[in-house]
Amino acid sequence: MSNANIEIITRFEHAFRAGDQATIDELCDPRLVDHNPAPDHEPTLAGFKQKVAGFKTVFPDLEEDLQEIIASGDTVATRWVVTGSQQQELMGIPATGHTIRVEGMNFYRLENGRVTDIWTQFDGVGLMQQLGG
Repeated sequence: MSNANIEIITRFEHAFRAGDQATIDELCDPRLVDHNPAPDHEPTLAGFKQKVAGFKTVFPDLEEDLQEIIASGDTVATRWVVTGSQQQELMGIPATGHTIRVEGMNFYRLENGRVTDIWTQFDGVGLMQQLGG
């Protein structure tokens, strides 16, 4: 079960960073709960997909280095670094074209091979500092 969950989350992480809405739909339970929604987004699958689309718009060249992924039962944890250049305004900060590098972690819960819960922690202060905010 753990290896299957690792494969699902590896696909999910790549879809998340690529803004691949179809794969996100395939891999997520319709009742998904995003425990760290973006401002002005619902903690639902629809809200999560809006967040994904928003990040892809702001950072169209976003790339992820998935540094670690571990699973235990129905829980999978990832540790990652993303890089990308800001091409649109983000939280009142005008687009600068500056490249950012942000480290973070995600925790996922799966049920019947689909993501039901997402928790995200990342260096938001570092992101804002890099953007000049």
